[in-house]
Amino acid sequence: MGLADIVQWLAASRKTGTLIIDGTDFTKKIFFRRGDVVAVASDNPREYLGHYLVGWGHCTPTDVESMIESQNDKQMMLGELAITQGFVSPEEFQSVLIAKTRETLYDLILWDSGDFRFIESDLPDRAFHEVPLPAASFLFEGHRQRDERLQMTDLVPDTTAVPVSVAVPEDLNDEDMALVMQMDGRGTIEELALWNRRQIFDVIKLVHRCVKSGLMQVRPSDHSTPLADQISAPWKATERNVMTRLERGRFLDALRLVTLAQEKYDPDPAVTPWASAMLSRIQQTLEEEGIKGSDILELGIDLDDLVKLDCDPAEGFVLSRITGMYTIEEVLNLLPGSDLNNRVIIHNLIRRGLVKAREFTSVKRFQNPTP
Repeated sequence: MGLADIVQWLAASRKTGTLIIDGTDFTKKIFFRRGDVVAVASDNPREYLGHYLVGWGHCTPTDVESMIESQNDKQMMLGELAITQGFVSPEEFQSVLIAKTRETLYDLILWDSGDFRFIESDLPDRAFHEVPLPAASFLFEGHRQRDERLQMTDLVPDTTAVPVSVAVPEDLNDEDMALVMQMDGRGTIEELALWNRRQIFDVIKLVHRCVKSGLMQVRPSDHSTPLADQISAPWKATERNVMTRLERGRFLDALRLVTLAQEKYDPDPAVTPWASAMLSRIQQTLEEEGIKGSDILELGIDLDDLVKLDCDPAEGFVLSRITGMYTIEEVLNLLPGSDLNNRVIIHNLIRRGLVKAREFTSVKRFQNPTP
């Protein structure tokens, strides 16, 4: 069943609840009330409300940081704080929210695959701003954009491309002319759309038209600090993604995210204590799973199927040490490298059904009675 079928069924059934979609990199939530989409949420930093508030020029990254830090104390949503503190009017905030909601949904339709689940009657505990959106309208528009974008990827590969104007077309309206004048190699398509409060799709179409006419070139982005990462310390966005992976039981993904953040932001001294705290959280959550070190590890599939698996070298090495005779602790003693990394690999293999853990049963020695 595809996403469109799921959404149409929820709309036709006038369902209320939360549709959760787990993608390869991010998780999104669509909130339904009586069949209509009323809000969305995403753990992609480029789809955070703060990203839009900064990109549209309503406030600075520091302002967003301050509001986020005060959310728990004031028991208010970020949008409410932005309004009460005078950064946006209610009307301006509604415009931001509509744009954010639509772009989050349109991006979801671009996904090739994902896992979904619907939790009926489940909506956020706190009151939230609703953007009533009939499911049919965003599905139709989203699929139209998807089809057209696929036809433009030969010249405009993705939204991280940086357009550079060579000459200005003569038949542009004032709004498009102002946008083309900003295409000087300093902003990606995504950033230009955000700064000018335009739909990403509209900017892609304009760039494609100009490139096709020989009036513009595109090159890969060489930005060292994307706008989404300026809203907070870069690893803060990673932290949210790590916690999401832990909630979903994807410990290996969580560990890899922390490792990548360590490597990327290593020069910053603040990243070391943050990474240590994240690794401790992974360790703690792993222990709460209830897999005991005294459990015996054995293969969960036949050897013939095992050789056909697509495993990375680390997983393959762990599998080669599992014979059905050793406990988890004994297997760990045979493995090189980080103990936490090896524990996470074993957990992932168990989660995938490639390995089983069974409780160790001690064998008691007996002696026949002396005649």
